[in-house]
Amino acid sequence: MSTVSLVSTDFKSDYFLPEKGLSGDAVRQHIDQMIAKDPPERSGLMSIYCNRGLDEGHEVMLDAFSKVYKKNNLVTVLMPGMKQIEEELLSMCANLLSGGEKGIVANITAGGSESIFCAINTAREWARATRPEVSAPEFVTPYSAHAALNKAGHYLDVKIKRVPVGADYRSDMKAIKAAIGPNTIGLYASAPNWPYGTYDHISEFGKLALQDNLWLHVDACVGGFVAPFVKKLGHPVPPWDFSVPGVMSISADLHKFAYAMKPASVVAYRNLELQQKYHYVKVTEWPTIEYSSQSVLGSRSAGPVAAAWAIMHFLGEEGYLRLAAQMMEAKKRLATGISAIVGLKVIDTEVTLLCYISVDEKLSIMEVVAGMEQLGWVHFGTLEPPMIQLVMEPRADPYIDGYLKDLAEIVRRIRQGESFGQGDLHYTR
Repeated sequence: MSTVSLVSTDFKSDYFLPEKGLSGDAVRQHIDQMIAKDPPERSGLMSIYCNRGLDEGHEVMLDAFSKVYKKNNLVTVLMPGMKQIEEELLSMCANLLSGGEKGIVANITAGGSESIFCAINTAREWARATRPEVSAPEFVTPYSAHAALNKAGHYLDVKIKRVPVGADYRSDMKAIKAAIGPNTIGLYASAPNWPYGTYDHISEFGKLALQDNLWLHVDACVGGFVAPFVKKLGHPVPPWDFSVPGVMSISADLHKFAYAMKPASVVAYRNLELQQKYHYVKVTEWPTIEYSSQSVLGSRSAGPVAAAWAIMHFLGEEGYLRLAAQMMEAKKRLATGISAIVGLKVIDTEVTLLCYISVDEKLSIMEVVAGMEQLGWVHFGTLEPPMIQLVMEPRADPYIDGYLKDLAEIVRRIRQGESFGQGDLHYTR
């Protein structure tokens, strides 16, 4: 289990509001000096450090964001224009996640963690109505499920029961089935999971969900807005969307492979009844009108919504297909190059995550991480087992040859006895 935290605990209280305001130029200079300390962009182009897409797409998003970022999308009832933008965005998302099924609905959220929170809350409310005998609700999931699931479970008092994955880093369905008990209200599968980049056996999850009257949530935060295009290009993608019987909800991040501005994600439901009955928290016991919101957040900027609408219209299906093709070609190049380095093995994954491990006990993957970091490459990855993760990015192509060259050099130096120490595998969502 990792002992490295994503949150800095080194809080300092010795910095104060300046007595006098700075000029705009001075503010920009200070910001530039601070962000210059961050990892170079080339590291971000093959990790989740950033999903940038195309520079021209960024300009389109920034323009849309700048027009509306001061608007509060909590009250779209007062803004018919923003209401239309949000409704069209959600309709596009629902259709992409639908798998051809009709009646899919979606809600906007501020990220994968909030989407997962909303799905687990909706499942809990559904279970209270349909499974009233359950007093201590729980979800069963593979060990590879994202950490945000446990955070949601903690807030919502839903126990999260994780079971080991199979040797192929996918869900072990025998273990999943054995873990289902009288308090189980739901199952949680990933498409793909974040640590290993592999798809769980979601069709099998669907059968179990229907058989035992369980809610099935699919975490497609990574793959939701790239899998439809990868599949259309002819690459194999396992069943994962609402075309799978039993799937009740799906989370998918717009700020990943839809290339939207952070923060933007959606949680989608199989039908309007589930959304209306169990997703919304409608408050009437106070002195004014009924209060309800798209997700957990109340006040929220219209900026990310408009930016997401803008990038999806700017790219269109043709643009997303083109970017998906570039990423799958980049993945192929990297996989071929890494596999040619003795001692390294690429894991079989779907869509745009690539993971590799060491199969030589004399070659520590953590030492590879440390060596590559000295050459300016920041890595994300997994600790159980130690594994490096690369996330494809359309603009990464010019850096692939350099990455492979540096990787081969570091492995060669380690084999010759040079020590780099133990590196850190960074992680975020």
